Amino acid sequence: MMTIRIIATLLIFLVSTIVFAQDKLSKGKSAYENGNWDEALTQFQEALIDDPENPVLHFNVGSALYRKEKFQEAFNAFQKSAATEDIALQQSAYYNQGNALYRLSKYQEAVAAYKQALELNPDDVDAKHNLELVRARLKEMADKQQQEQQQQQQQEQITPSEYAKQLKAEAERLVAMRRYREAYDLMSQGLNTDETVAAFQSFIDRIKTVVDIEDAP
Repeated sequence: MMTIRIIATLLIFLVSTIVFAQDKLSKGKSAYENGNWDEALTQFQEALIDDPENPVLHFNVGSALYRKEKFQEAFNAFQKSAATEDIALQQSAYYNQGNALYRLSKYQEAVAAYKQALELNPDDVDAKHNLELVRARLKEMADKQQQEQQQQQQQEQITPSEYAKQLKAEAERLVAMRRYREAYDLMSQGLNTDETVAAFQSFIDRIKTVVDIEDAP
């Protein structure tokens, strides 16, 4: 059994346990190791035709699909590969399910997959690391949502003046003409003049997002 660990985006690690019981899979192995994901996938899928219930072959297919960034299909393949009595393969399958789910932004499901991997191998350092990364992402999202809700509540408590309303109307006119920078500057300057312009902070933030995208190199 050959185990290959590859570091992917955001320190989410991809485990690829590739077992070659037949010579016909050597082309797939070579293609995978050379980064030729299309050829590797073709070879693994052809091998799967001869042995459609083989969990190792499903794992190989999932690994190639993951490298091609077809994360939902990869997850499906890893699910099939988990149906094995080989504990090491099953553990890696759950681990890679977590990786695929993470890339699909299904963070709660990723947490569950990593926990299953750790139940089978409590000493898996990478699974522990990835689990903490996903938990941190979930906390970040929850904190952001709470902050946005608090901001929204604060804005709802502010009654905009007539000046603030007129300012927003002018900014909306500029936005309609895609003059986002002018609209943002107008609202920002208005904040310095009239604090009730803060009632439209969400509108200002949306404009700022567009301005940042336009200014990005």
